Amino acid sequence: MTATDPQPPPKASALYKTLFATAIEFIRSQDQDLTQLARMNFARVRAIRSPTHTHLFGHNYFVSTKPPFQGEMDLERYIAHLNTMLPRLESWDTRITDIAVDEMKRVCVVRGSYFIEVKGVGKAVENDIVWWLWMDGEGKLVERGMEFVDGVATGRIRELIRGMGE
Repeated sequence: MTATDPQPPPKASALYKTLFATAIEFIRSQDQDLTQLARMNFARVRAIRSPTHTHLFGHNYFVSTKPPFQGEMDLERYIAHLNTMLPRLESWDTRITDIAVDEMKRVCVVRGSYFIEVKGVGKAVENDIVWWLWMDGEGKLVERGMEFVDGVATGRIRELIRGMGE
């Protein structure tokens, strides 16, 4: 959690606060970590996700036109997906804008932005993201995530990566 991350309402229930904290840690687990060779702490990524975690991308039409975003990914396939991008990135920073919590369904919706700088470009592209996160019964692990990316920003990032000779 960073000082600028949203906070749960002061009178929120213990479960609400747990779900809220899990959602923040889920997003923060993918923060840039310069102490790691890949610059992402994959032990942290794994720790907040259930062993049976699955990842999906949306929007349906966008995904239907982009093979790398298609299909349900288990945790290891998702990490492999991240590893295809990380070597091409200079940096990435995350800002969490808002979190909505549904205690009964154990679901959180997180809105935020990834500010992604491709190596050699010198300027970050803002990718406005919405995550749907389904938690386990205790609310401490994410069992399933669905990431809705900004298709135009994602296209721009891919364009910049291709400009690197890829």
